[in-house]
Amino acid sequence: MSDTAFEVYGRGFGWCWRLRDGSEPVAHCGSHYDRSKDARMAVDRVRSAVAEGDAAATFAGPAVRSAAFVTERYPDAAGEYAADGHDWVWRLETDDETLAHSAQQYPSEDAARESTARFAATAKGALPVFMVGAERDWQADPDPVSVGLPSIRELLSEFSRGRRHREALDRFDTRIVVSGSRGKSSTTRRLDDVFNRRGYDTFTKITGNYPVVIHNGEVYPISRLGPRTTLYENINVIGEFAPELDAYAPDDIGIFENQAITEYTTGLVNRTFVDPDVLVLTNVRNDHNDTLGRRRQDIARSLARAVPADTHVISGEQHPVIHDYMREELEHRGATIEQVEVPPRHADLIGAETVHAIDAVLEWLGEDPLPAGELDAYLDAMQPEWSRVPGGRVYNAAEVNDVESTELVRRALTEDDEQILPFVYLRIDRRGRTASFAEYVNLLAERDCIDRVRVGGAETGAFARAVDVPTTQHTPDDDAGAVLDEMLAEGDPVVLMGNTVDDFMRDMEVAIAERIAAYRDTTVAEGADSVAAVPSHTVLDSTDS
Repeated sequence: MSDTAFEVYGRGFGWCWRLRDGSEPVAHCGSHYDRSKDARMAVDRVRSAVAEGDAAATFAGPAVRSAAFVTERYPDAAGEYAADGHDWVWRLETDDETLAHSAQQYPSEDAARESTARFAATAKGALPVFMVGAERDWQADPDPVSVGLPSIRELLSEFSRGRRHREALDRFDTRIVVSGSRGKSSTTRRLDDVFNRRGYDTFTKITGNYPVVIHNGEVYPISRLGPRTTLYENINVIGEFAPELDAYAPDDIGIFENQAITEYTTGLVNRTFVDPDVLVLTNVRNDHNDTLGRRRQDIARSLARAVPADTHVISGEQHPVIHDYMREELEHRGATIEQVEVPPRHADLIGAETVHAIDAVLEWLGEDPLPAGELDAYLDAMQPEWSRVPGGRVYNAAEVNDVESTELVRRALTEDDEQILPFVYLRIDRRGRTASFAEYVNLLAERDCIDRVRVGGAETGAFARAVDVPTTQHTPDDDAGAVLDEMLAEGDPVVLMGNTVDDFMRDMEVAIAERIAAYRDTTVAEGADSVAAVPSHTVLDSTDS
């Protein structure tokens, strides 16, 4: 659920990275690189420079023990400086290279210095995310892993190569599957990040809209001829790398995100395509009710039945009843399970179970745990914060999809009896989710957390009839920016919920980003003279930062 990430992406002149916090970029790389792996290693040098204490030494290569922030005015193409002074930038430098530079220009030197603190805090817990599906004009195309059209004929063809697939799988010393309801992609990326930095030969498959394979920090796009994830692409991906796997050392790690959403397909990926040694179950949430079950207990049973025998499950699900239910189901099937231990200091933090699951995997392999500073940085990056815009506050919780996760976000954002204005966006192919959010809205109303709701997308009329508070309906053709301004004008902070995959919601994201930028520019201009001064050459030493 983290809104922060180092986005590694390709351009015509090479590979780059940018650090994004929410909807806006905070910083860009200091150089361009020929390979995605080089850009990925540059990210680690930045993270080492801002890390605290021993965490600095956990990143690949020598720890960057000292770096300096330098601020200066940046002239335009004609060599002129802005008359209003809105041309201040910063750079993070070592004696050998520029690690990063600001993504924006600031109206004063003090404002530029202030932004370096935000950069350092954000960079500590941000994960690298490869954006190969979004930007394809890199300097030298990596060879894509091709998968075919989702047809029965193609599926049978792939099964006929089962022996080769099994031989490729057997080359991994340890196979890890990441499954569950929420946090699968981020947990998969975090596992890849940790094992890559610890010197393992690491092979990771991440699904989603922009699927990739990451092999020791080098990224390969998965080229799909069909529009959706296909089960047999797991065979193609492994088979494509079979020659490389021959040369692997005994400690190789294969990490696979399982995005299947039915009991049958989830089990097919687990048993037939990967056969994991350990399965990380992030959590059990009330989502995909149409395919996994109407209740959390039904969903837990579906996920448990999809686990192969002789597999060890590391479960982040903290609900004791759900965990006991899964333990009985798994032990009956010949699998084992352990529950992730979340210490009291992190018990109320969103995503704590998924981050501490990394430590559980490391312990299972006999590895040292994450340094405390690194673990805290991961969690800090995952906690939600309001986006401030002209007229109020807004948070986009639509990406989490399920009501349990949405409620965790709401509690983290609000204090005491503060009310919110929910905007629920509906999809016609997610009727189970629609029903869950109608029940959730009624629960919020019963607890005086809301007194009205706005709804958009499909079947808004049925939703309005099912809820107990006044409802304003919007169509997908409405102007997203106008809808946002209307909601902000009502006074309560706005929380987006439900579904995010739709043109309207993409337009809403753009509208929010534009208003965040407008608020930031206004606030910086008004407060530039009041920012406390710091030296123009600020040293950031990772041993005591």
